Amino acid sequence: MKSVILIAATVVSAFCLPPSAFCFEGRINAELTQGNQTSTLLYTAGTNFLRVEMTATNWPNPVDILDRNSGELTLLFPNNRSFVRLKLAVENSSTMPPGFPQMPGGVPPGVGPPSPPVGLPAMPNLPTPHGIGPKNLPVMPASPSMPAMPNLPPGVDPQPVPFGAPPNGAGGTPALPMPMMPPPMMQKLELQDTGQRTNLLGFACEQYEIKQRGETMEIWATDQLFPFQPYLQNQPHRFGPRMIEQQWPELVKAKKLFPLLTTLKFDNGAERFRFEVQSVTPQKLTDDDAKLFQAPTNYFEIQPLPF
Repeated sequence: MKSVILIAATVVSAFCLPPSAFCFEGRINAELTQGNQTSTLLYTAGTNFLRVEMTATNWPNPVDILDRNSGELTLLFPNNRSFVRLKLAVENSSTMPPGFPQMPGGVPPGVGPPSPPVGLPAMPNLPTPHGIGPKNLPVMPASPSMPAMPNLPPGVDPQPVPFGAPPNGAGGTPALPMPMMPPPMMQKLELQDTGQRTNLLGFACEQYEIKQRGETMEIWATDQLFPFQPYLQNQPHRFGPRMIEQQWPELVKAKKLFPLLTTLKFDNGAERFRFEVQSVTPQKLTDDDAKLFQAPTNYFEIQPLPF
């Protein structure tokens, strides 16, 4: 019997050493500050689910429920008693959003020279009446008020200069301005390990940095909790540029880290964003807490936005 208990303990320790995302169970209190607005967040972590919510009671803020195994995220909206399920987003997907047909292979219809209609006979060569034709067109006299075009210098091509091409010959017609180049793509964010180490709230943390366009985000994160899940008030947009404070949670989550202190500052030192954990309370959740990870029975499900 003792040998069986020893083997079971060894198996459990193999999954929990070092501490992993699936070993922590309890509650985490954090503060999120953006500009002059500060919100208090509560993380309730169960064995298979995670609940993220605002603790303020002056407004029916949404509640996020994450299935830690499948990655499915459910948003509860108390204001109208509804909820929506969001599947795990596939990063760097090249597929078009729902509702947009895929482009077929080959040249799309309408592009290129027109094709003759199928089934229609070719137009016959009709005889041209006497005296009508390109050689017999009357020549329009020059207007007395219109000056004659000057003769071009030798070596100058009389053809129009292509758009953006250099001048033709010495003293030729100056080229038109080059077309405007499209704006450069947004710089890809990367999580850089600074090599700095510290201890926050009893957890060993490493420092990471993200730099972009005169701003620096410093992140002190630990691997002894669970992968970070930001609080979402609405369904996330899949397209369009996003600010640095909207992208950093994905980088931290990809490394299976949880931030205990995150600050975003301009190069002049002014801070405009802060996420800081106030307390971490490990505790075993009861059976009554299981309802926290389910949509209430009087809520109705709505479909997610197409994009």
